[in-house]
Amino acid sequence: MSRYDYKSLSPLDFEELTRDLLQAEWKVALEAFKSGRDQGIDLRYAPLTGGTTIVQCKHYASSSISNLLSHLRSTELPKVERLRPQRYVLVTSLPLSPADKDKLIVLLRPFILGPADVIGAGDLNGLLSRHPDIERANFKLWLTSATVLDRVLHNAEISQTEFEVERIRRKLPVFVQNKAFPRAQQLLDEHRVVVISGVPGIGKTTLAEMLLYAHLEDGYQPIVMQTDVGEGKRLFRQQSKQIFYYDDFLGQTFLGDQRTYLGSNHDAALVNFMDMVRNTPYSRFVLTTREHILRRAFQISERFLHSTMMAHRCVLGLGDYSFGQRARILYNHLYFSDLPLAYKDVILQDDFFLEIIKHDQFNPRLVEWLASLTRLQSPPSEQYKPRITALLQSPEGLWSHAFATQISDAGRDLLLALYSLGQRVDVVDLEPAFEAIHRGNSERYNRPHSPGDFRTALQELDGAFLSYRSGYAEFINPSIRDFAASVICRTPAIAFNLAADTIRFRQLANVWDLAIERPDQPLRAAIAADATRFKSALKQVLYGESTRWEKTAKGIFGSSIDTAEEARLTKLVEICEALQDRGLLRLCEEYGTHLVDRWGKRSIDFRDTLNALESMKERTWYLSQGGQSIHRTVLDGLLGHLEMASASDWLALLQFPDSALEWSHRDEQQLSEALTHYRSEGVRYDIDDCTDTSELNDLRTSLTELAQQYGLDFARTIALIDETISEREEREPEYEGGGYSKSTAASQAEVVTDDEVREMFKTLRE
Repeated sequence: MSRYDYKSLSPLDFEELTRDLLQAEWKVALEAFKSGRDQGIDLRYAPLTGGTTIVQCKHYASSSISNLLSHLRSTELPKVERLRPQRYVLVTSLPLSPADKDKLIVLLRPFILGPADVIGAGDLNGLLSRHPDIERANFKLWLTSATVLDRVLHNAEISQTEFEVERIRRKLPVFVQNKAFPRAQQLLDEHRVVVISGVPGIGKTTLAEMLLYAHLEDGYQPIVMQTDVGEGKRLFRQQSKQIFYYDDFLGQTFLGDQRTYLGSNHDAALVNFMDMVRNTPYSRFVLTTREHILRRAFQISERFLHSTMMAHRCVLGLGDYSFGQRARILYNHLYFSDLPLAYKDVILQDDFFLEIIKHDQFNPRLVEWLASLTRLQSPPSEQYKPRITALLQSPEGLWSHAFATQISDAGRDLLLALYSLGQRVDVVDLEPAFEAIHRGNSERYNRPHSPGDFRTALQELDGAFLSYRSGYAEFINPSIRDFAASVICRTPAIAFNLAADTIRFRQLANVWDLAIERPDQPLRAAIAADATRFKSALKQVLYGESTRWEKTAKGIFGSSIDTAEEARLTKLVEICEALQDRGLLRLCEEYGTHLVDRWGKRSIDFRDTLNALESMKERTWYLSQGGQSIHRTVLDGLLGHLEMASASDWLALLQFPDSALEWSHRDEQQLSEALTHYRSEGVRYDIDDCTDTSELNDLRTSLTELAQQYGLDFARTIALIDETISEREEREPEYEGGGYSKSTAASQAEVVTDDEVREMFKTLRE
C-alpha cells in the first residue's frame, strides 16, 4: 500500500481527491460546494428518499490534532448544529490515532455516527489502495508517493545522466495540468517524439519535465542532453526503455550562430536521431524550444523543413490555460510559498488576484517569481502590489531591479561570466572565467575582492537567477539569460570590460553574436567604432586550448571547454568581413597557418574546416583584400590530411567541390586517391574505433548514404557491421511498471466563475 502525507496537495486538490474516493467507495454521486460558500458543507449526499450526509474536508497535513480540534470547536461545530445532518463525515489529511478519533467523535456527537465517519491520512491511504485507478489518475499525488520516488530515483541513478529528480519533484505541488499535457502525451504515445514550443515563460520546460518524470516511474531511463544530440546517441540503446530530454534545443546553438549550426550538420544529426527514436518501440524523445526560433529554423534549414518535426510539434500557448487553471497556478504558488501573510493579504485585497489571473501578460514563470520575491529581499508589503503591477506591464523590470540594487557586485560578475560562457557551465570552467571578470572589475572600480567571492556569489544567486546542481550552473530560465543579454547590449562599457577579461574564445564569440542578433542596440556600433580594441581581445584568446584532459581510473577523458579550433576560423572570418579591418585580416592569415601546422600534431575536424572554407567564399571584402590566399593555405592543409577522414567526413568532403571557391585538377586527384585509400583500408579503422552499437549504427548510416549518393560499394562492410551489431547487442528485460492513468489524467473541461475563484483564494488566510 502506498503511503502519502498529502503535503503536495492544496486544499482544493485534497477536496477533489476526497470526493473521488468517497464516490467510488460509497458508489453514489456527491454534490461538491466551492470553498468558502459551503456554510459547513464541502460535499453532500442527499438522496430523494430523505436524509442528508455532509462531508467536511480539512487539509491539516502540516498541522496538529489540537489545532484541528480547536478549529472544529470554534468554527465548524456551530455550522453543523444549524444544519443538523443525518450523518456527518469528517475527512482530514492529518494522521489520526484511535485516541485522536475518539476526541473528534466526542466533539461532533451526535452527528458523527462512529469511527468510520472520521477518516484520517491512514484511512485515505487504505481507500487509495482499494481504488488504484483514482490513485493513478491523481497526477500530483501518484508521482509523489514513496514507491514511485524510489523507482524514479533508481532509474535516474542507472541512466548515466545528471538528471535532477528531486528538483522536478519539488515542482509537483504547484503543477496544474493544462490542455497541452494530454496533447503532448498523445504525440509521445503515437510518434515517440514531441517538440514542445511556445513563447518564453509559458511553461514549456515544466510540461516537458512532468512528462519526463511520469515516464521515469514507468521504467524509462532518462538521458538529458545539454549540448547536442551526440550525447544522446552515445547512450542510445535500441532495446532499452529510454526517454531523451533536450531543453531549449535551438536556443543556444542555432540563434545567432546559424552558419555554424547548419555547416556542422547539427540539424541533420537532430533529424536523424529523431528517426532513430521513432524506429524503436522502447524510446521517447522530448524537446523544447521557443516558437519564434523554431519558425526561423524551418526557414533556414532544409533538413528541418523536409523532416517530420512539425508533425511532432505541440505548441503551448496561454489559451491552453483556462481561467480556472490560471487561478490554480497562482493559488498553488501562493499556498506552497513562504510568503508572509501580509504579502498574501496584498494579493487578496480588492480581488487583486483576479487582475493578475486575467492579465494579458500572465504566465507561469511570472507567477513563480511573484510568489518567491523574498528570495531577493522583496519590498515592504505596501510596495508589493505596485511591484507586481509593474512586472505585469514589463516583466524585465523584475530582474532589472534585482540586478541593479539587490545582488552583490560578485553576483553581477557571475551572471555576466555565465552568459559569456553559455547556458549551462561546469563550475570548474565557470570559476576561472568569473575570477578573471571579477578581478578586472574590482581593479577598475576599486572594489573589494576575496578568494571566496565565487562560492558566495553562487549561493547568493542559486534559486533566484541561476540553478547550481551536480557541479553545473545554469540560468534558472531563458528569460534571465535574455535579460543578461540586454544588459550587455545596451551598455557597451560592460561588453568591452567583459572582452578585456575573457579567458575563452567562445566568450567573445557570444558577445559578437549578441551584437549581430540585436543590431539596433548600442553594442554593434560600439564594436565597429573600436575594432582595434575588439581585435586585441580576440588575439589574447584565439590560441587557447579547446579541450581539458583529465586522468581518471577509467582512462584519460577530454571535456570541451571552448570553441573548437577550426570553428574559430569561421567566426574570425565573419568578424573580419563585418568590421573590414586589415588587422583582423592579418590575424586570419596567422591563425590559418597555425591551424595547418597543428594538423600535423593532432586530428583535424573536417566539417568545421569545410565550413570555414565555405564561409570565406561568401566574404567579398575579405577575398578582395587577400583572403583567397588564406583559403588556399587552409584547403591545401585539409587535402594533405585526408587519411584522417571518417565515413561521416567523406559525406561532407565529396559535396565540397561543387561549392568550392577554387578547385583544381590536382585537388580532385588528391581527393580521389584518398577516397580509394579509405575504401580499401580506412573503413576498417572506422569499424575498430566504434566502441558500442550506437557508433556502429552511425557508421552504417554514413556508409549507406555514401553508397546511395555516390555509387560507392560498401555492401560487404555494411554486412560485417550488421553482424558485429548482432553479436554485441544484448536485449535487456522490459520493466513491468505501473504508471499513472494516462486516459484519466487529462485535464477536464471546467467552467469557473469569479465568485468561485474568490472563495478559493479566501482559504489562503486559513
